[in-house]
Amino acid sequence: MTIVQDRPVLLALDAGVRETGWAVFKVGQVIESGVTGLKTRRKVEPEVRISHLIQSLDELAEKWNPDLIALCQPSGINWPVPALDLLIRSLEQWSAGHDLPQFSYTAQEVRTAIAGHPNASRDQLGYATMLLLGLIGQGRSTHEWEAIAVGHFHLSRGNQVSQSQDPQADAA
Repeated sequence: MTIVQDRPVLLALDAGVRETGWAVFKVGQVIESGVTGLKTRRKVEPEVRISHLIQSLDELAEKWNPDLIALCQPSGINWPVPALDLLIRSLEQWSAGHDLPQFSYTAQEVRTAIAGHPNASRDQLGYATMLLLGLIGQGRSTHEWEAIAVGHFHLSRGNQVSQSQDPQADAA
């Protein structure tokens, strides 16, 4: 008797210092999504926000047992941003600590593939994602739609756990 295993569970992230959207894909379908972040109007240091994000990711990993991570790379405005550098390092360390391959994509790659142009707004990307996946009418935040978009983008590329962790190497 042959046992057919489900495709890997994918945790897709729209990573941000203030808020991070997440989506869990199983058998190529979104099974749950949400947003994590500290809800406060006070100034909270990036280290505290990122620590909260890592705790939230630990909870998601415990609940869903993902096999890989796909994320939309957080970006600054063409110069180094210490909080974003800390976020990127923290996500890399978290993925490595959980032995999870991490695939990173630029927002422009995802937006071009899903919405048709690299400068699509968050709303345009969300609407295009709804249309593409037949999810019209579902109430989700823009961060969730971005996480769903990056997860779908990753899956549509056919990337699996055993493939290269560098999407640029796949294109070469």
